[in-house]
Amino acid sequence: MTWIVGASTLFGYGAVISDVQVSDITSGLRMDVLQKAYPVGKYIVAGFAGDVYPGFILLQSLSRFLNSPSPADDECWDPEWVAENWPNEARRVYQQMGEGIQFQGTDILMMGLKATGNQEKRVMGDAIGHLTVFRSPNFLPESEQGGRKAMSIGCGANVTKYTTKLEELMLDKDLSYMKGEVYNPGGYAKRIAETLAWLVQKNPEDGISEQFQLFIIRMGEIKYWYPPGIPKLAQSWTDLVPMLKEYINPQSLVASRKTMC
Repeated sequence: MTWIVGASTLFGYGAVISDVQVSDITSGLRMDVLQKAYPVGKYIVAGFAGDVYPGFILLQSLSRFLNSPSPADDECWDPEWVAENWPNEARRVYQQMGEGIQFQGTDILMMGLKATGNQEKRVMGDAIGHLTVFRSPNFLPESEQGGRKAMSIGCGANVTKYTTKLEELMLDKDLSYMKGEVYNPGGYAKRIAETLAWLVQKNPEDGISEQFQLFIIRMGEIKYWYPPGIPKLAQSWTDLVPMLKEYINPQSLVASRKTMC
């Protein structure tokens, strides 16, 4: 149970917005303790929805793929190339990890930037966003490129109220949300994140947190923003297990390795 959104703006940057709830199918436990999106390379952010343990392993795989070796200081990754070339490695890692274990499934959302001078595809900035979703077990890339584009994964991507509002935020016909960018770089992305958090609060769905973290991806930097009061978040499987031991018996915790989402 998750909602992770990738958004490509007209301002030369992209955003990844992720809820922080973890749900255990075995015990029914739900807690707002899990970071699901991370910078994985220059200048790319990715997040996962579905089984948590495979999600962490797949993001580690993507990070290794993008940092062995790292690009030169004046270079960065072309997300379109990554989308075409990482799936073979993702399939290998997922198949190897799943030997003898029946996972429920894990999806990956990736947000990167492509340098461009094409005025038809941008308003400001020196880049356009490139979004890709990879779905287990085949991880075939599904991509969108250009401004005013959004993709999402997790159960939130199947909630009509959520997806309708997301589309409205991206089109923003009266520019009421984009005005947040005035004298406030990244303000549009923050308004999107705050609006989605408000939407989930007013229209709750099981397994989706009311708290969202935000990553803003530009050529040259990745910045993150946490809403006030967000709790400490687990950033690995080994971080998460101690947080849950108090609430899940050992047998369930072992099972949760393959069913937690």
